Amino acid sequence: MNRQNLAKTLSDIDAPETWGQHSRSIDPKIKAEVFNIAEMLWTERMARTGNLLLHPDILDQLIKQNWKPTDVQKRMIWASVLALASGPKSKERFDLIKKRLLKKHGRDWWEDVYQRKTNAWAAKERIKKQRVENGSAINILADNTHLFAGAVAEQKLDALRMIPKV
Repeated sequence: MNRQNLAKTLSDIDAPETWGQHSRSIDPKIKAEVFNIAEMLWTERMARTGNLLLHPDILDQLIKQNWKPTDVQKRMIWASVLALASGPKSKERFDLIKKRLLKKHGRDWWEDVYQRKTNAWAAKERIKKQRVENGSAINILADNTHLFAGAVAEQKLDALRMIPKV
């Protein structure tokens, strides 16, 4: 399998912290290149599907950068991943992400991601609350009409603007 196909396979995995487990068979000489390509593909996919909690200006920057995040943007992305982690295994996932980020980037990097998580989590909760407050009728209209979809999209953008750009 070529590097692009390997990267595409990894980028289709929603949990990037598990890529190491899925890439054990990749030659270590090309693994870093495959991960860099996968990171760009994953970031684009997650942003386009609305599964990243980032300030709209940061999303615009990522598009201009051809989805190659800077160091600070990577911290924002990991904060989003942490904020969106939910379910019965969310504590284990949090611990795994923390362990991997500490090992790869160090304590200061991790602390920055952890602090950024709070704003991403607040935006997630605001979006979730707005969906509940809108009620099922409005949500159905938003899913099926441009007028209501625009209003709901604007609410989501307002929530994402709560996340710092720096």
